[in-house]
Amino acid sequence: MHFYRRWQPVAAISFDLDDTLYDNGPAIERAEQWMLEHLRSEYLATAMLDKPRWLDLKRTMLIAQPELRQDVSLARQRTIHEAMVQGGMAAAIASREAEQVFAGFLAERSKIEVSDATHELLARLAECYPLVVITNGNLDLAQAGLNDYFTLVCKAGAGARMKPAPDMFVQAQAALKLVPDRILHVGDHPVTDVLGARLHGFRAAWLNDCQRSWRQLPLLPDVELNGLGELADLLL
Repeated sequence: MHFYRRWQPVAAISFDLDDTLYDNGPAIERAEQWMLEHLRSEYLATAMLDKPRWLDLKRTMLIAQPELRQDVSLARQRTIHEAMVQGGMAAAIASREAEQVFAGFLAERSKIEVSDATHELLARLAECYPLVVITNGNLDLAQAGLNDYFTLVCKAGAGARMKPAPDMFVQAQAALKLVPDRILHVGDHPVTDVLGARLHGFRAAWLNDCQRSWRQLPLLPDVELNGLGELADLLL
């Protein structure tokens, strides 16, 4: 643990999810593979959809509809729909099928592995602080077994822009009814988490369990954590 600023007690904690509370990479890779295999095997319209074609279509969609960059769920569902329509499926049918495929993707994506130590830490913290989620992702917290720890879940989309934009930080602050510097945001990303929290006045704990250089940080956090477990020493 390394401090960049004089530490002051906090009254609430917000958490990033992906790559902070668990390793997100394997779940996303598995869910993407499931989605592409399902689209190829179940629908004639997407029988030729491989990963390169999917990525090309995704890039095209984001260029044509840049607002989708703020909502990963909507972006994926609309891209699935577009793939089906380009393959010859009627738009109305594609809307229904894309929704079902996305639901299957989300279920696969939410099969993440959270360590016992992280569950124990969250349970202990939740006894002492209100905990909230501020995430750019779309994890189903109930399926992942994380829902019970948090009093509020803020997800990008539906009008809320992705971190580091202030939208979800403002939402969390309003719900907690605290001034920003009484809230500690914990996350792994130098920009979305550290910069986002600092710009809105939250205290920032940078989870740096990969030993990255502090020089890549646009703004310094209040504290750098070598592992999530160090939160217990800091806060309990």
